[in-house]
This record gives sequence, C-alpha cells and structure tokens, in this order.
Amino acid sequence: MGGSPVVAAGRTAEILSYQPGQVLKLYREGMPRGMAEEEYQISLKVYNTGVTTPRPVRIAEHGSRFGVVYELASGITMLQSISVNPDILHEEAARMARLHLELHARDIHGLPEQKTVLKNRIQHAPSLAEEEKERIVDYLMQLPEGSKLCHGDFHPDNIILGEKEWVIDWMTGMRGNPAGDVARTLVLLQMGTMPDGTPDEAVKKFARMREELVKEYTRQYFGGGSLSQTDVDAWRLPVAAARLTEWIPEPEKANLLALVREALDGSVT
Repeated sequence: MGGSPVVAAGRTAEILSYQPGQVLKLYREGMPRGMAEEEYQISLKVYNTGVTTPRPVRIAEHGSRFGVVYELASGITMLQSISVNPDILHEEAARMARLHLELHARDIHGLPEQKTVLKNRIQHAPSLAEEEKERIVDYLMQLPEGSKLCHGDFHPDNIILGEKEWVIDWMTGMRGNPAGDVARTLVLLQMGTMPDGTPDEAVKKFARMREELVKEYTRQYFGGGSLSQTDVDAWRLPVAAARLTEWIPEPEKANLLALVREALDGSVT
C-alpha cells in the first residue's frame, strides 16, 4: 500500500486509493487508533440509517498510522463544483440546505451527545480562561436538547456529487439539536479557511462567494424547516468556542476568539 496515490488530503488525514471501489482514510502520524475506531462506529450507525454515505468497511493499520476503509464515493465535491462554475452557486446552496434538512429529519440513537461533545471541547480550549469556559458551558446547558442526526461538520467540501449525493466525513457525527448543527455550518462558511492545498485562485473565488452561499443556504434551510435564525444564533457562542480546540490556522482562531469574547461581553451571563 506504500505506493497508493493520495486522492485528497486534509489537516487530520489523507484519503488514499485502496482496493477497487474503495478508499482509505488514513489519519496522520501520532493520531490515536481510538479516533479511527470512533469514526468507524459513528459512520456505520449513520450508514445503517439509510443516509447516502460511503459504507465503512473496516479499520485499517498502516505502520504506526490508523484509518478506515470506505466504499468509494464517485464524483466531485460541491466545493469543487461551485469553484469550477460559480453560476450554480444558488442551485448548490439550495441542494446543501435540502440535504441538511433531510439529515435533521432523522432521529438517531447511539451517537455522541451534542452537548457533551461541545462541553468537552470548550473545557479544553487553550485560548479561553477558566472563567470564560464556565460561563460558556453554563450557557450551553440552558439551550434546548435534541435527538436528531447532526453531522457536526457539514459544508460543501463534505458533499460529493456524482451518481448519488454523498454526505461524507462523519467523524464528528452526533445526536442533538439541529440548530447547533446549522450554527456550526454557518461558522464554518463565514469564518473557516479552505482545505490545505486549495489553489490560491480557488481561495479568492470562494471568499467572494461566501456571502451569497450563506444567504441562499439559510434562506432555503429556514424556508424548508421549523427553525429560525434566532434559534441558530443561540448556538453560535458554544459552537465557536468548541472550534478553538481544532487544528485550524491561527488567523481563524483569532477571529473565533474575538467572536466568543464579543458574545461574552454581550448578553451572555
């Protein structure tokens, strides 16, 4: 497998061509086997609900690295599709909203609980003072519970378009309130950086499209479901604080920290 070509690469893992009809998501050096095991179990539960997502085949070990073998999802990402043809942005934003609503219509059991996941991440955010963490966690615990399937990292680079509409990368899948999942998506779309290795021109192009993508996605999502902008905005603080624990560039962390502290200086007590 040492010569297997890298199909895609992110901050935590590489996607390698594997057996016919399969790929290997291989975590980077130093990441524990437990991460691969948890991703496999979450992905299997999601696949068994009938969501169109690649079937997880097995956990794999390659030297000191661990990963998960998946069924191949043929196609290109929604992000790539929009980057190639910006004229389809509104159409794809509507599709993204529809797919998210379809996920949120599903009740789920056996996945990590949303509030537990967010609380743990907030408590480990190195940029926050202990008093800030306590305030954010107290606020989080007052938000409405939920029992729906939430992706935890839903954005155009985790949707593959081909013969099917695949929703991929369920390592952050959880059970919770869809409002928190939408808040996470909006934080990513508005403040997130492009995947490592994205060409400069694509980065500039997507930056110009962010506002329109967010506008159309939210219009379609709120128009097709029961949530409001107010419901989603209530989750923005804990979602942003939780993201501070992730492997993201320092400028993005600085922007997130500013957002968190602005919220703390406002009405959150």
